[in-house]
Amino acid sequence: MKIKIWILLLGFMLILVLNGCGNNNAAFITDGFINQEETIYINETVNAEKWDEIESFLKMITVENIDTIPLFYLYGSEAGYEKVKSVNYGYLPFYTNEDLDIIKEIVPTTNKDIRPGENRKATKYIVIHNTGMASPSATAKTLSKSINNSNRQASWHFTVDDREIYQQLLIEEIGWHAGTPEGNNYGIGIEMAVYQGIDLNQAMRKTARLTAKLLIDYNLNLEDVKQHYDFSGKNCPQVLREANRWLEFLGLVEMEYYGQKYLADVHFEWKSLTPQIIDDQGRVIDRSGAEAQTHYQVQVSYGKEVRVYSFTSKLKAL
Repeated sequence: MKIKIWILLLGFMLILVLNGCGNNNAAFITDGFINQEETIYINETVNAEKWDEIESFLKMITVENIDTIPLFYLYGSEAGYEKVKSVNYGYLPFYTNEDLDIIKEIVPTTNKDIRPGENRKATKYIVIHNTGMASPSATAKTLSKSINNSNRQASWHFTVDDREIYQQLLIEEIGWHAGTPEGNNYGIGIEMAVYQGIDLNQAMRKTARLTAKLLIDYNLNLEDVKQHYDFSGKNCPQVLREANRWLEFLGLVEMEYYGQKYLADVHFEWKSLTPQIIDDQGRVIDRSGAEAQTHYQVQVSYGKEVRVYSFTSKLKAL
């Protein structure tokens, strides 16, 4: 996959000399927001094509306007938590290529209601679900513990929230999660938690990261990411569907897929320059709901070359 991008160069270039390295330079480019590029260390031949790919990738992450949602709902089956109000304060999907930390709590083979113990003949889909449990205690950890002690004939491979990823079935095994033989027999099931108090943006990002890894592992494409709805017609993942955030989620998967597959040898280190608004992980921590300007930068390392890019984005008011 190759992303094309048009960069409008301003009519000047500022040459810097840092630490005695004569090849250091800085240039300003724009795509609706400030982007300051500063090469701070070069000790080998520059791979211009690779840096073009990196800069194109950064355009997937950095945006002129950070979207917010003043009201959407989390849906649960528990009494009193059938429809829980939530707010999206906004985020930027700062990409890092750190390994996923997956906590394995595999259901015992003796629990045949949960673990059929049969391997898939092929893997064709990654199937996304919402847990349908909105009480504050319905975290990934809690759900992982509960499935290990359940006799309900339902199972899936991973449970994800905004902090952790748990694995319940061996990756090659069939799970009962999609409601049809096609989805069950050929799909890996991921349950994304939607409990009251969750940072849903972070849960979406973590789920997207896992999804992208699985796409790469099984040589699948973005169109192979499915909703539970696609197989059984069930309104699931309900939160993403009702809030019209499914395409947003797929965009996160696409970004993670590109980074993991094509930029595994590149290191990204992000830093917020307005920490009262956004943190180093891209999470908006300002809860005022007011419009604001946020500034941030990323240090990108490839080979022996390091470049620093600075950006400005506008946080939309709620």
